[in-house]
Amino acid sequence: MSVELRALLAVAVIAVLGWVGYQLLFSDSGAVRVVLYDVHGSVSVESGGVSSPAAVGGQIGAADRLVSGADGGAVLAFGDQSRVTLEPNTSVQVTSVDSTGVRLSLEDGRVKATVRAGGPSLGVAAGGRSISAKDADFTVAKSGDGVGVETSRGRVAVDGTDVAAGKRAVYPKDGSPLQMPASETLLLQVAWPSTTRTAAPKVEVTGTAEPGARLAASTAAGTAAAVAAKDGTFSFQIPLGEGDNTVNVVATNVFGQVSRAQWQVSRDSRPPSVGVTIQ
Repeated sequence: MSVELRALLAVAVIAVLGWVGYQLLFSDSGAVRVVLYDVHGSVSVESGGVSSPAAVGGQIGAADRLVSGADGGAVLAFGDQSRVTLEPNTSVQVTSVDSTGVRLSLEDGRVKATVRAGGPSLGVAAGGRSISAKDADFTVAKSGDGVGVETSRGRVAVDGTDVAAGKRAVYPKDGSPLQMPASETLLLQVAWPSTTRTAAPKVEVTGTAEPGARLAASTAAGTAAAVAAKDGTFSFQIPLGEGDNTVNVVATNVFGQVSRAQWQVSRDSRPPSVGVTIQ
């Protein structure tokens, strides 16, 4: 074998070894993997147009979509102990996974996230809002009423504005964004009318709830709906049937928290009888 050929072979071997070494040392450096850490109930993964049941240990890639049913839930793991939990009736699409972090699109429902410092960041797009965190615990909810973000640790950026720990931000579908203290219970205070008897076909009910909360009232005669204003006030006209009525008022916020109130009222629309005495 000539000196030139041996030299070419040596160069080729060095090149191959260098490529292999690079792959071993650097090709996976900084790579982020999203894995199904836990699955319970009905959860499906849609990948490449094919839907299949979610399974623990399965890797989730960009463009994959997860859907949890009414009895389902899943936990996605990425980085060092960073997690995203899908609650029931939630659909999420992974939009990107790279060395900088994970990006999700929350189509509907609620996710709870834990993002640890020093690891990949997490971004969530929901209802036109851009939500991101590098070291925080938070919840994002999306429904037909709008988007909500609640932070329990750290800081979460929503369209460039921080939502600090202990705060809740609500972005109604129609209306201005609101921030308020986070609470495990949903405020509902109803100012019932002072009388429990009326001849009117409807009764006006007012009160206070969490700003942006959806209010629904019902009796056997019908229903009424309202949305709490920016100051939390609400008012609606509730239909009444003849006789005794049970009025049920339910407040629901974007996080799915519910408060209820009940009242009894009687309707008597009959005109008073007039007695005539003939002498």
